[in-house]
Amino acid sequence: MAWFSKIFGKKNVNFNKNFHPSNRWIHYSNGAILDNENKKQTVWIIDSNWFERWFTGIEERLDLVLGKMLIQASSDSTEYSLVANRVRRPKNKDIIHWSYIIEDWMYKNFGSFSKYLHNSNQINLTINNYANLYVSIGSLSSALEYHNNTRYKFHWNDSETEIILTLEPSNDVLPLPKSLKLNNCDFSKEKIYNNLHLWETFSIKEEGIWFIQNSRPLVISNDLFHRFEENSLSFLSNLHFDRSFDYHWGDLDVHRANWWTASADSARERFIESSHHIMVREDEDWKNVGNKHLKSYGLGNIIDAKSYDEFGRIIFEIESFIHPSLICGILLGCWERAYGKKGGLILTSKENNYFVKIYPSNDRQPFNTNRVS
Repeated sequence: MAWFSKIFGKKNVNFNKNFHPSNRWIHYSNGAILDNENKKQTVWIIDSNWFERWFTGIEERLDLVLGKMLIQASSDSTEYSLVANRVRRPKNKDIIHWSYIIEDWMYKNFGSFSKYLHNSNQINLTINNYANLYVSIGSLSSALEYHNNTRYKFHWNDSETEIILTLEPSNDVLPLPKSLKLNNCDFSKEKIYNNLHLWETFSIKEEGIWFIQNSRPLVISNDLFHRFEENSLSFLSNLHFDRSFDYHWGDLDVHRANWWTASADSARERFIESSHHIMVREDEDWKNVGNKHLKSYGLGNIIDAKSYDEFGRIIFEIESFIHPSLICGILLGCWERAYGKKGGLILTSKENNYFVKIYPSNDRQPFNTNRVS
């Protein structure tokens, strides 16, 4: 921990020599990024502004306010990780000196925190330079509960750069979060690779906030992401929105299919807004597209691509490590940028791999769905 004391020392700050996120986030050749501190977890490294717009896009499409659902997902994910990894509670009862959670926040780029006020009735914490309001609140409140072995009720006030989080002891008895058992891949058979595309533009500021290509990333675990989905489902109604008929998810129930569609279409829209140039001359070029826009960030990998005609009908075989809706939405965005027209997709699966069939959205009979299973 010598490097850690240097980073947080008041006079001796040398981030570039002592800290680098790639020491914890390990990239694999199959398109996954694993947490080196918790090897059961895959993670998504995503621009924080992109994530914020993606989240807002889901709320708009589903006509719901989902901030509390994301707070709960972040809280449960943090608590589950602390319990499952048997993290020791520090002897020092002041959370602002808990090196484990401070370091964890730094690697995940959540922000920093300090104590504003503490008495017998309440604790006030300040969250500074937060990457996402809901993720930060959920994570810190859960960490404090674990640290003090006490449940709290909380509320907050926020500005663009600061959150004042107020917590009061509660007598509520809540069960521990359950395991979601998400990761079935044997990574011992996969190769580790150096993701230069992602890390060559890494930089860090004195506040401990790090950047890639001058944009601030946020690290989201697959556990947090799926807890957010599950927390949201009970609030969904059977509704339709623009582009909702362009996504087909097989035999998913209506509510889950709506959530997947909202997630995918918001991801597609975010990708289109990014104005990436997608140049594809032959099917093999799609693998390079996947390497750049999916694999680099831990979403997954394009195993194969096969075109069926000159109008753009194509079938992708993919691996997905965070959520199929994300990889499908971004892949559809890539296709729409390449062909300059709207598309639709059908997702099917076989064993551990998915097949994504993309077609022009004005095609009434896009695929014989029995062609690829």
